[in-house]
Amino acid sequence: MLLFWRRPWLRLSLVAFLLLTIQTTLCTDMKPLGQTVDLMLLVSCVAGLVGGPQSGALSGFVFGVAFDFVLVSPFGVSALTYGLVGFAVGYAQTITLEPTWYLYSAITAVAGALGVLLLAIVEQVLGPKGPFPRDILTAMLVMGVTGGVLAPLVVPVQRWCLGIKRKIV
Repeated sequence: MLLFWRRPWLRLSLVAFLLLTIQTTLCTDMKPLGQTVDLMLLVSCVAGLVGGPQSGALSGFVFGVAFDFVLVSPFGVSALTYGLVGFAVGYAQTITLEPTWYLYSAITAVAGALGVLLLAIVEQVLGPKGPFPRDILTAMLVMGVTGGVLAPLVVPVQRWCLGIKRKIV
């Protein structure tokens, strides 16, 4: 039974359920500058930083599928986008040195902002045709700032989810 809990997808699913609850209740009421903070995208970015491209894509897919269950957009758009963002952040992390906490924040801020833009583009291509969001720059700013602030808090959670031990230097 103990080996069952060591599987990353099970831990990711548990955290995805908890974050989805927070996303759909608390984050819909608290809107800085009129924009909703995307916690699922934030956690996908941090998973790529912590675990590399493969783990980032896996967790991005799991968090995206969980979020797609409650969205009205076509199913799979969030899973595709979050998986791509997690993979890209993980790949970018492999070509850099081991980041410190402030680099985690900076990389997550940039990746979160670009992830919001990518999500809007993918929704335009695959979703129902409508006007491109006018307030996309505000959404990118809000996601960038909150991603940078919350990244140091999410890193230990993602290390636990993916079963990654911290390197002791």
